[in-house]
Amino acid sequence: MKSENKDTGESKSFSDRIYARYMGRRNAARSNPVLDATWRGIIAVVGLTIVGLGIFFLLFPGPGWAVIILGLIVLASEYAWAQRLLNPVREFSSRIARIVVSQEYRAKLSNVILISTIIFVALTYAYWAKWGATMRGFEPILIPIENLFNLEI
Repeated sequence: MKSENKDTGESKSFSDRIYARYMGRRNAARSNPVLDATWRGIIAVVGLTIVGLGIFFLLFPGPGWAVIILGLIVLASEYAWAQRLLNPVREFSSRIARIVVSQEYRAKLSNVILISTIIFVALTYAYWAKWGATMRGFEPILIPIENLFNLEI
């Protein structure tokens, strides 16, 4: 049985129900000063840990910026400074999303892919026309490798 929104008569989405449950628990915790401080401390530890993991992923392979943004979202649920940091990121990402889904961008990207493919095919054909399907055109690169490993390529 779905719960219905009393104002509009529509059923609530799953994310709306989870958010309402979270806010109910959060508002109950705000009434108790000790529980409120504990809640904020847990959010700070979890959010800063996620941001730290994102910084680690910037230095090593991984989705660094995405994890940092996720950590800021967690921190912004409780802290105004994190919300202020997240607002420009949100505006920038929505601007990029509008550009990427625009028809003009997709047409330009298609043109770049088409021209790159034509250039690649032309260079491949020119190589094969001159040397055939051999490695002779790469002799300046291959000779030192052959000499280093005593190979015949």
